[in-house]
Amino acid sequence: MASDALTWAINNGMSVDEYYQNIFDFVNENRGLNDVQLAQEMDKYGVSVEDVAAATGVPLGGVEARYEVASESDFGGYTPTDTEPMSTGLAWGLANGMTQAEIDKNIFDFVNANRGLNDAQLRAEMDKYGISPNDVARATGVSLGGVQARYDVANTATFVPPKITDVTALIQKPVTPVKPVNPLAPITPITPTPIAPPTVTTGQFRELFPSFAESKRLASEMVAGRPTTQSIVDMIQGGNISPTYRPPPVNTMPTGLMDAWSAAEASGNYGDVANMLKGLTTADLRNYGASPADIAYITSRPQIAGMFPTATSGTPSLNNVLSMIGK
Repeated sequence: MASDALTWAINNGMSVDEYYQNIFDFVNENRGLNDVQLAQEMDKYGVSVEDVAAATGVPLGGVEARYEVASESDFGGYTPTDTEPMSTGLAWGLANGMTQAEIDKNIFDFVNANRGLNDAQLRAEMDKYGISPNDVARATGVSLGGVQARYDVANTATFVPPKITDVTALIQKPVTPVKPVNPLAPITPITPTPIAPPTVTTGQFRELFPSFAESKRLASEMVAGRPTTQSIVDMIQGGNISPTYRPPPVNTMPTGLMDAWSAAEASGNYGDVANMLKGLTTADLRNYGASPADIAYITSRPQIAGMFPTATSGTPSLNNVLSMIGK
């Protein structure tokens, strides 16, 4: 049978899934509410325990138990039965002014905040405060059978914490000392033997240098062997000059002659070179640094032949001609 809240939701255009999602979101966003407050909200809107169980996935029995306890008024909302006797912890809490909802919330919060504890540690805490498996099942919504089974298996006798003395003995266990290393014998210092300076006799270093008279004689020979002024003039005017001698250029060759000559050698067309050489003489080529053999080869090329009637035959290498032009 549908609850009042579910019926209202369907009649107002809401799907069943949307209805259950709203219940889940409310419970998830209001974890701070205790069971009494949650039961009051359920009653206010007509939400049933079946609706809450279906929306949250909590077993129906757990939701019913918590809802019934939160709805009762005696002893803060708790009525013990033959199948669920009141535990020592629960009786103490009720006798000291706590409600059932407050006790269950404290149990739920403790379990939720101590998820890292194992079953043996949780049983030890339950026994310490007189909390029964019924209390845990009612507070958390977990089935009583599941809590009871884990409580029975988690026998505290199986958990033996290490003794302090054992831990201390482990920490203070002596470490085998490392054998001492014999120190190295000290090194005997070496006393350096001083080196005696060589004996120098008087006048010994004079023998390493020529006398002043000898130096003067050598200088006179150098002056006597220098070239005369006339020999320098003859050299400048070309006297006794080797036929292969190429004097440095004294005139500036036409701009672009080097590139024009390279192109002409590659194509066989010397027209551009001929135009650049118009009005020049073999003396000009000589001034550019060309040798007699270079001049003979240049003036024998097509389109250049006849421009220099005094040209002589000869075929210098291409490298010689290019090097001449490049100077």
